[in-house]
Amino acid sequence: MPSGRRLARLLLLVAASVVLAVLLAGNPVAAAIGNAAVAARFGLTLLPGREPLISHYSRFDAAGQPEGGYTRALTLAWALLLGGFALSHAVVALAGWKDAGLAVAEPVVCLLVFCGEHALRNRRFPQLGRATPLRTLRAIGLAHGLVRHAA
Repeated sequence: MPSGRRLARLLLLVAASVVLAVLLAGNPVAAAIGNAAVAARFGLTLLPGREPLISHYSRFDAAGQPEGGYTRALTLAWALLLGGFALSHAVVALAGWKDAGLAVAEPVVCLLVFCGEHALRNRRFPQLGRATPLRTLRAIGLAHGLVRHAA
């Protein structure tokens, strides 16, 4: 069984590969599988006794974690959003429809949610400093060992 870091890197590689396949081929089956895998990655961390994925990432943010169940709720929101896209792509594939509109809409919606969440976090938790997408991506990179800590 791969370690947590190896599994996360493998899932990241699979997700990136699926995104590339969707962009190049518009394959709704690949998009459904990729979205389901990433949604499961988020969702499985919500099981009892596990740390929600976004809580884990926020431990690597120098500003610290937001209070309350914010990171748990955000992890659930991403699991549901990506699960919804997985289901949508599966319906498109089963119906034999073209996937182009959904393939274009998904990254736009995900980017808007990602950026909108930062605006919400800035309003709800001003004591944590300005939350930016770059700061979040750095925390994710640190969590996965893809970015080195400052010396």
